[in-house]
Amino acid sequence: MLDLWKIKTALISCSDKTNLEPLAKMLFSHGVKIISTGGTGQMLKNWSIPFQEISDFTGHPESFQGRMKTISFKCASALLFQRQNAQDELEATQLGIEAIDLVVCNLYPFEKASQESEDQKVWIENIDIGGPLMIRAAAKNFNSVTVLTSPNQYSSFMTDFKSQNGELNLKQRSNLAADAFTMIARYDVAIAEKLGSESTKFLTLNKGKSLRYGENPHQDATFYEWSNSSQSSLADARVIQGKELSYNNLLDADAAWKAMSDVQQLYNNEGVSAVLVKHGNPCGFVHAQEASQAIERAWRGDEISSFGGIVAVSQTLDVKQAEFFKDKFIEILMAPDFTDAALELLAHKKNLRVLKLPIFVKNKNEQTIRSISGGVLWQNEDESLSAELNSVTQKKFSLEDLEVTLFGVLAAKYLKSNAIALVRSSKGVRELVGAGMGQPNRLDSFLKLALPRIQEKNIPASEVVMVSDAFFPFADSIEVAAEAGITKIVQPGGSIKDKEVFAAADRLGIAMICTGERHFRH
Repeated sequence: MLDLWKIKTALISCSDKTNLEPLAKMLFSHGVKIISTGGTGQMLKNWSIPFQEISDFTGHPESFQGRMKTISFKCASALLFQRQNAQDELEATQLGIEAIDLVVCNLYPFEKASQESEDQKVWIENIDIGGPLMIRAAAKNFNSVTVLTSPNQYSSFMTDFKSQNGELNLKQRSNLAADAFTMIARYDVAIAEKLGSESTKFLTLNKGKSLRYGENPHQDATFYEWSNSSQSSLADARVIQGKELSYNNLLDADAAWKAMSDVQQLYNNEGVSAVLVKHGNPCGFVHAQEASQAIERAWRGDEISSFGGIVAVSQTLDVKQAEFFKDKFIEILMAPDFTDAALELLAHKKNLRVLKLPIFVKNKNEQTIRSISGGVLWQNEDESLSAELNSVTQKKFSLEDLEVTLFGVLAAKYLKSNAIALVRSSKGVRELVGAGMGQPNRLDSFLKLALPRIQEKNIPASEVVMVSDAFFPFADSIEVAAEAGITKIVQPGGSIKDKEVFAAADRLGIAMICTGERHFRH
C-alpha cells in the first residue's frame, strides 16, 4: 500500500458548484484528466476547461431525465478495483477499466428542497442515487482514491495537491473518506425523517465542541449542535465577551432563555421579562413595563440565590440596566442586543459572559433527549400552555388574580417538581415571590421553601396566588395552605381525590382554578 498516490483522472459531478472553478482549473493545469456530467460539464465549458463527457466514458447516454448518469459497471469499477492487487489490476486491464483517482461530488439538495416545497414529487427528484454510489465507492477505496464532498474542502486539498506534486497521502485520503461517509449518513437520515420513518429515531448532530469539563471537573463533555435546526437557538448565541461557556452554564442559560421567552410571548411581546436562574431553577421571574424594573425585581426575588446566577432579559439592554450589575456577580447576562455604552461598561467585568440572541421561537417542534442506562428518553418539548382556566370553587378569582394566573403556571413549569410557585401582580409587575422545588414531598416545597420566602419579605399570603405544577393527591395541602393564609390556588386537577380537594377549598374559603394541564420538570 502506497502512502502517496498520484491523481491522474478526476470525476467531477456537483450540484453545488461553489468554489469549483479554481479547483477544476488547477487540476487541468496539472495534467489531470477530467470526466464530468451534464450540468457540471456545462460549467466546465463556460470556464474553458476540457473534459470527457460521462456518457463517452461509460458508453451509455445520460437517460431518464438525468436519473441515470454515473451509475454503470465501468464507472463503479474505475473507483472500486484495488490498485496494487495483481488480480484486480489484471481484470481491469482485460475489461478496459480506466482508473479514477479523484471524485469531486456533492449531492442533490434534498434538505433544501424538502424545506421549501410541500410537493413530495419535488422531494423525490432531489433524492440523489448516483452521487452517493460514487462517493461511497471512492471512500471505500481510499487506499488509492480521493473523495471531496464539500466546497469547504477544496482550499486545503489544493494546497496539499500542489505541495505534494499532485499526490495525497494515506492519512489525508482516509480523513476525506470519513467525511464522505458522514455526509452520506446525514443525507440518508434527512430523507428517512422527511418521508416519515416512525420505527427508528435519528440523532443528527454537527461536529462537537469540547467543553472545559462536564457537570464536575473530572467529567469530559462536548457540546453538539442539531444539524437540522432551522431557527435561532442557544447554539447560535453570539458570545460578545467572557470565557467559554461550561456544561452547567449551557444548561442554566437554556432554562433562563426559554423561561424568559415563554413569559414575553405570554404577554404578546409587550413590556419586559427578566428571568434569573440558578442551578436550573428560576429564583427571579418577572414581567414589568420597564427593563430596569424587571431586572431589579428579578434580582430581589431571591437575592442570596441570585449571586452567581444566569440572567435573561427580553429587550436591548442600555447602560442604565448594565449599571445595575456593576457591583453584582453573575455568570451570564443574555439579551437580544446591547447598546455600545452598555457593552463598554460590562467589559470591565472580565468574568462575565455576555450573550446576544433573539427571543426563543415557540412551536419549533423541538425534541428533548435524556440518557439513561441502556438507552435514551425522547419527547417533544413542553410548549403547551392551557388557556382553559376552570373555576372549581364557590369563591372566584378576581380579574387581577386572573392576570397573573398563567404567569404563575409558567413560573411553576420551570421549577423542578414537586413545584410550588407563589406569584403576585403588584402595580403592573408580575413576579415570582416564593418558590419551592425539587422535593419528594409537595408539602415541604410549600412549607419549608416557598412560604418562608414570602414571610421574609413580609408579603401576606393572602396577596399571592399559589400554583402547583401537578395535582394535589390529598386535601392536606389545601388545609396547610389555608392555615398559612393562602386564598387562591391554581393546579392542573385530575386526582382521584379532586372532589375532596375542591370541597376542602370551599370549606376553607379558597378560590381554586384547574388548568387541566400538568407541567412536570424532572
